[in-house]
Amino acid sequence: MSRFYRQIVLAVTILFLVMGMISPLQAQSYTDGGGYWLPNDKEKIEKATELMQQGKSIRELGIKQARIQKKEGIQTLDELMKKDQQSNATYRANMAPPIKTMAGWTPPEFDYDHILTTEECQRNPDSSSETGYIKNRYSFCWSHVASYQVPVKCIGGICINEGVQFQFTEIGYGSNQSRKMRVYYTLDDIIVTHPSLNGAKLKIDMVCESKLNAGDCQEDPDYPATERTIAQWKNKNFGTEIFTSEAPPATDANPDRIGYMEFWPKLTLTHAPRKFKKSIDGIKQTIRYDSARYMFAFPEQYFWQGAVFSKATPVFNVPITKPEFSMLKEAGQHWKFAMDHPEQTKPQLEKEKPQKIIPGGVGHSTLTRMYSKRHPEEYNRNQSKTRSTCNQEFKNEDRTGKDCDEYPFRSTWEGSSTNGSDNFSVRLISSDSNQAAGSWLGTWYAYDRILDGDQFHVEVEAPEKIATIRSEGQPQDGQDNRSSDNFSIQNIPSYATKLQWKIVDGPTGAKFDVMKDISFDIDETIFNDLQDGSETEIETSKDLYIARPENTNGESFTVEVYAIP
Repeated sequence: MSRFYRQIVLAVTILFLVMGMISPLQAQSYTDGGGYWLPNDKEKIEKATELMQQGKSIRELGIKQARIQKKEGIQTLDELMKKDQQSNATYRANMAPPIKTMAGWTPPEFDYDHILTTEECQRNPDSSSETGYIKNRYSFCWSHVASYQVPVKCIGGICINEGVQFQFTEIGYGSNQSRKMRVYYTLDDIIVTHPSLNGAKLKIDMVCESKLNAGDCQEDPDYPATERTIAQWKNKNFGTEIFTSEAPPATDANPDRIGYMEFWPKLTLTHAPRKFKKSIDGIKQTIRYDSARYMFAFPEQYFWQGAVFSKATPVFNVPITKPEFSMLKEAGQHWKFAMDHPEQTKPQLEKEKPQKIIPGGVGHSTLTRMYSKRHPEEYNRNQSKTRSTCNQEFKNEDRTGKDCDEYPFRSTWEGSSTNGSDNFSVRLISSDSNQAAGSWLGTWYAYDRILDGDQFHVEVEAPEKIATIRSEGQPQDGQDNRSSDNFSIQNIPSYATKLQWKIVDGPTGAKFDVMKDISFDIDETIFNDLQDGSETEIETSKDLYIARPENTNGESFTVEVYAIP
C-alpha cells in the first residue's frame, strides 16, 4: 500500500470517528456482520435497535453472536427420563370438575388449554427464557427478538452495517390422540434499515433430532421449511411444520412404546449481493411420544397415544374454594393438611422415629405414579396397609356414609406401604367426596398423560395462613400510630390473588390500618380501615405493623392474614 493511499484511509477513518458513524470499539473489525438473539431486556433491545439503525455494530453492547445447536445423538430411556425429572419448570393442570350422574361420578370432557395467540405467549415472562414457556403438556412457546447485521461498507477493516430485525415467536402443540406435534411460528415488527434488504431471503426450518429410537423424528413433507424474501415475510408472516413419531415395538424396558425428540428453530438470512449468509438457532425443546394403552377416562374416553412437552413437572391442581369444586373440598382439605402439618396426621409416629414428612407439595418432593395393573402386588400392599391403619385409627368411630381417604394416593410409589416408612395420612371423609376425588385423579392421569413412573406435585387451592400478629388496642407507648411489632408477609402461594384479614381473638368489631416500617423516612400506610374479613391486594414485606386501631375499648386483639385464591 502506497504512503499516499494509507494517508487517505487514515483520514477517512478519522472522519468517520469524528462524525460518530462508528465507535472505537467497532474498529476491532466486525467485517462479517452477524446474527443475534437480543437479550430479554427492553432497554438493551432499544439501544441495539438504535445502533442498528445508525449502521453501528450491536456488539458495542456486549451482545454475542447466537449459538448454533449441536445434535447429541441417541440416549437411553433412563437418561432421557432423568433429564425430564431434573427440570425446575412446573405447570398447573386445569381441569373441569367431575360430574354427578345416576351412575356416579363421571369425568368432564377433555379440553385442550392451548396457547392461542402470540400475544398470550409474549405476555408470559418465561416465553423469552432459556426454557421457554410450557403452559401445559400440550402447549409450549418461545419468543425472542432476532437481529442480523449485514456489512455494506468496509474501509480498513471498519464497517458500516445495514440490518434486519424482527420478533420471532414459535408455539408448539402436542396431542392426546396421536404421535404428532406441530409448530406454528410468526415474524412480527419486521425492521429493515435499507430497502435493499427487503430482497434478502430468510429461511426458517424446525430442526429435529431423534433421541431414543430412529423413528422418533419424522418431518411431514407437506410442511417443509419455509424460505421467503423479507418483503414476502412482511405480507405472510407465519409458517407451520409438523413432526410425527413411529411407535417402536413394546418391550419389557419400554412397554409404553415411548419415543423422544428434540427440536429447535434455525433461521438463516441470505443476502446474495453482499455475499452474506448467517444462521441462528433458537432453544431446544423436548417432545415425548407414547402409545400407553391405559390412558382412558371411565367410562368411554380413550387416549391411546400422544405427544407431550415433558420437561416440566405437572402440578395436580385442586381448586376447592371454587363453588363448582365443592365435591372435592373434604378430600382436598385432607391432602393439604397432610402436606402442611404431617406431624398432626394419623397414624402418629412413635417419638423415637424420625420426623414425619409427607411429600407432594410444590417446591418440595414429588409423587410418582404407579400403574396398578403393572404393579399389582405393590398397589395391593398400599391398599391393604391403608385399610388396616384406618381400622385401627377409627375403630371407635361411626363410619356410616364415610370412606377412609389416604394421602399420598395408593396409585403412587409414595403410598402407605411403598414409601418405606409411615409418611402418609388417613382421614375419614364422606364417601361422596372420596369417590369424586378418586374419579377425578384417575381422569387427570389420562388427560395429562401421566405414565407409570411419571412424577408430579399436588397443590390444593385453599386459604393459607401466612402471618399472625398480636396488636394492642391503642398505639404503643411513645408511638403515634404503631400498635404491634413488625410482622412479615412472605411466601405467597402462586394461586393466591388476594389477602384476607381475620380478627381471631379480642374485639371482633375492631378496625385498623397496616403500615410499613421505613428506616430513616416516614412510614407508609399500606392498607386503610381493615376489619374482620377484609380482603386486599397482595403486598409482601418483612416490615409491616398494625396501626391506628379503633373500636377496641383499649383491648388487644390478634390478626391472622390468609392468602386466598
